Amino acid sequence: MGQAQEGLAVIIPARLASTRLPRKLLALAAGRPILEWTWRRACLACGPDAVWIATDSDEIASAAASFGARVVPTGEHRCGTERVAEAATRLSPTPEWVINLQGDEPLVELGTLRALARALSCDPGSIATCGAPLESPAAWLDPAVVKVVDAADGRILYFSRAPVPGTREGGGAEAFVRVSRRVRRHIGIYGFPRALLARFVTLAPAPLEEAESLEQMRAIEAGLPMRLVRVAAAPPAVDTPADLEAVRRILASADGAGGDGDG
Repeated sequence: MGQAQEGLAVIIPARLASTRLPRKLLALAAGRPILEWTWRRACLACGPDAVWIATDSDEIASAAASFGARVVPTGEHRCGTERVAEAATRLSPTPEWVINLQGDEPLVELGTLRALARALSCDPGSIATCGAPLESPAAWLDPAVVKVVDAADGRILYFSRAPVPGTREGGGAEAFVRVSRRVRRHIGIYGFPRALLARFVTLAPAPLEEAESLEQMRAIEAGLPMRLVRVAAAPPAVDTPADLEAVRRILASADGAGGDGDG
């Protein structure tokens, strides 16, 4: 197990409802709920004393307790970040830094969570999130793949579903090669200093956020500093039935080989 970083909490917001795949967090893979796999990865990366599940669902709370997770009850919320913010205020002592890890990330890399925690302690005035290389021009063009562009010093400039940065010649392979050093596939895991988390949830949804359907654009539009942590890979999350089947195959194979490696 990983060792907890003092002042850090990893909070996993969990709800039953999901537009594309209802009840996905309780769906089984290799004999365990998806939520449990995510929790186990967080415990391995950051230590079990740092990890909490935040939910308004009695069913999820009961399931989490059954596999040993600590639960923070919350009210209903529009988004996971608001749920995480409420949960953080209920913890004692109140954490200095909070990682918001979605419950549908059962294959999250341990190194990604650890790198995010380090980034928070090294730059306590910025929100941190992660980006991995885009694997192909098709991914760059795909609106389901969120792209993130950062400056040379790691400051995040923009998130988009569009193929950014745009090029005069369009979205061909040559254009992708030219821009691929500055654009990454966004991984939706966030690290917040306590004050910036509290500030973020007071902000109203912003026009760029609504146009892109990307909550993180609220921070960009409000001028909150965000920093990109560059990581090697973006393992699949569970968003659709096809994702669930793919993750089941991966976890079944890993479980047969010993499971829970330090990936």
